[in-house]
Amino acid sequence: MFDYVPGKEGWYEDNGPREGQATDEIWIGDVADSTVPTCHLKERVGELRDRVRADGRDTCVAIDPQGIVLGLLRNRALEASPQATAEEVMAPGPKTFRPNVTLQELLKSMRDHDIQTNSLVTAADGRLLGVISRADAEATFAHEGTVEAAP
Repeated sequence: MFDYVPGKEGWYEDNGPREGQATDEIWIGDVADSTVPTCHLKERVGELRDRVRADGRDTCVAIDPQGIVLGLLRNRALEASPQATAEEVMAPGPKTFRPNVTLQELLKSMRDHDIQTNSLVTAADGRLLGVISRADAEATFAHEGTVEAAP
């Protein structure tokens, strides 16, 4: 029998202190928004649409009871029949990023794949940690670049 002991990745996911070159990088786990709206598979679109829009958002992350990402409901899915379930309209298995991916790496991936919206940040076990929009990533990267370039 073996006990799992989190290593470096687990340390980074828990936002543990970094040293060396890692302190110079902006990681998406540092800037991701953890207040992203979530829903469960059996929730009705009509109910969750109202909740998501009341929060000023246009996406909802479908999770299981442990917070594991199962799917993503973007604006189009939220326009589905109010009686449909999240499971019926979600895009299953969305692309996710780990919290120790640098902001520069994330932006390169978003640009290469023409991603204009949000990217999900998850732990190694698939647990949702947050979301970062391309606009926020671009603005943070531009701001940090300006700050670093200043005398």
